[in-house]
Amino acid sequence: MAEKSLAEITRLCADCGTCQSACPVYGVELSEPNSPRGKVNLIKAVDDGRLKVNRRNRSLLYQCLVCGGCESSCPNGVEFNSLMISYRNLVSGGRKIPWLKKMLLFFYQGHVLRRALWLPRLLARTPLKKKLFLPSFQSIDLKMLVSREREKVYDVLLFPGCVLTYFYPKKIAGIKNVLEKQGLTVAFPPKLQCCGFPYLSQGWSDKFASLARKNREIFTAYKFKYLVVPCSTGVLAFKKYYDLPGREVLELSEFMFKHCPEAKIDPNFVREFQGPFTYHDPCHNLKSLKLQKEARHFLEQFGERFRDDDSGLCCGFGGIFKVGFPATSKKILNKKTAKLNESSVGAVVTSCPGCYMQLKESLPIPVYFFSDIFKNR
Repeated sequence: MAEKSLAEITRLCADCGTCQSACPVYGVELSEPNSPRGKVNLIKAVDDGRLKVNRRNRSLLYQCLVCGGCESSCPNGVEFNSLMISYRNLVSGGRKIPWLKKMLLFFYQGHVLRRALWLPRLLARTPLKKKLFLPSFQSIDLKMLVSREREKVYDVLLFPGCVLTYFYPKKIAGIKNVLEKQGLTVAFPPKLQCCGFPYLSQGWSDKFASLARKNREIFTAYKFKYLVVPCSTGVLAFKKYYDLPGREVLELSEFMFKHCPEAKIDPNFVREFQGPFTYHDPCHNLKSLKLQKEARHFLEQFGERFRDDDSGLCCGFGGIFKVGFPATSKKILNKKTAKLNESSVGAVVTSCPGCYMQLKESLPIPVYFFSDIFKNR
């Protein structure tokens, strides 16, 4: 199906403002240009020639998490995420991306980051750790997990994504182990690339196309039934922007719910902290993929120790958004933190690597990844 034009998408907006209450950015900045409706009108003005692109309005169009909140609440079905991505690629084309973001995107490319990972690891041991928002790096040789048998038919091909690969690789080993405990065969190919969504969403479509081509080549080299991705942003990228005929792409909690609903939780999990714990819904899980009951099917088995948070509040990470707009990201995180404080929980579980990093490196309470709740020993 052909992509809709900017005019076709913006024509559906009725200026009703329903999107404002669903937008994390508008919720903390409270200015019309920062609302989805304001951005739609800005794009209309640029598209019909009433306004020229300049540094100020380009910055406003990037001050968006592309979280899908406005899309999920819009009564007219405005495809806001597609609109933002199309507009950014139109006005930036990979050239006019702010230099700090472009430098980060360049560094984030697989072959660059693999060779330069020693630098952020070194900086994470200095006072710059907090200022640069560097995680406490985990150390594990992922080569031990790589699947070499390409003629074998696997149940699952595991695509862990960049955050887990470079910062929390022990989680990949844990996820693979959890899946194998269910009697599944799991392929973990070498040299997987970034899914490319950060590049596409920032207006660098050529780089996205290059990464997508490399990933498709890796996927076609393996025989598998399901592509399992413990990152809803990656799921969105594969479902909407990749051509993967015959491949069913599932987010991790979605896969467990559909194919391993009897998977056993680890009762010892709740002994690691005091009081109840809650679940943080990643934006793309909740708002774009409509995944809500899947993770809770397992979390609710902890009984009273699990305290549900149905607020749907964003954590403010948004991938590269945190780098470009750290003050706004912090305000959004503060709203989430206040909600957690109000709930008096002793720990948080989430199923998005980006949310995991944001919360783990910011909250004073333990933060766990979804796979941590299962028997893994």
